[in-house]
Amino acid sequence: MSNGLDISKAIEIAPGIFWVGFADPGAGFHCNPYILNDGDETVFLDPGSVPHFPIVLGKVVKVADLKNIRYIVAHHQDPDLCSAIPRFEELVTGVGGELRICTHTRASVLINHYGTRSDFYRVDANDWKLTLKSGRTLRFIFTPFLHFPGAFMTYDEQSKILFSSDIFGGLSFDWNLYANEHYAEAMKAFHENYMPSNRIIRHAMDKLDGLDISMIAPQHGSIIRKEEVRRYIDILKNLECGEDLF
Repeated sequence: MSNGLDISKAIEIAPGIFWVGFADPGAGFHCNPYILNDGDETVFLDPGSVPHFPIVLGKVVKVADLKNIRYIVAHHQDPDLCSAIPRFEELVTGVGGELRICTHTRASVLINHYGTRSDFYRVDANDWKLTLKSGRTLRFIFTPFLHFPGAFMTYDEQSKILFSSDIFGGLSFDWNLYANEHYAEAMKAFHENYMPSNRIIRHAMDKLDGLDISMIAPQHGSIIRKEEVRRYIDILKNLECGEDLF
């Protein structure tokens, strides 16, 4: 299912950065939580859903110390990416840790309804960036209406990985951790149904021009390696989706 990788374990996709997701062979819709370790600070991106919580947790504890999880990035408020936040909050605070939830103000209003207790770090009120203790900076790229008004992507300036949230995601029963020769069709299938229009998605793609991207790590679907980044950006720039198809 993933080119010989043991996806029952956390997979290190770059130094200190891990995929900690759940691969369901019976599903065409896969979610990808990620762990970013930076010294004694850990950032947990899109921790996932309640049904996947035990599997994700089992991988997280193998690659990160729970008390070091200082930030959870929630790229928007959908349950598949953030309904498990309260479960992780209990564990982190239970071992003496303290975390903040990085998200857009509009998403924070809805994330509250999962019963979260941590303070929010509102990306739109913090100059669209988060600087860790080491000086490492995560830059947040606003992508409104893709597919939520407060949606954004996260660019790690050190690894140059773009954590792209829904954008570049895919739908496929032939899932691989890394994009293969069929991924363009899986990506098209997702975007045609979930994104509002070519005009809106092109606006987001234009923000990526000139950005040095080593890898695209989406919330759904497969990871895109550096040599394919430009091709997939161009595919989305020219893709008709949403209202364009009616």
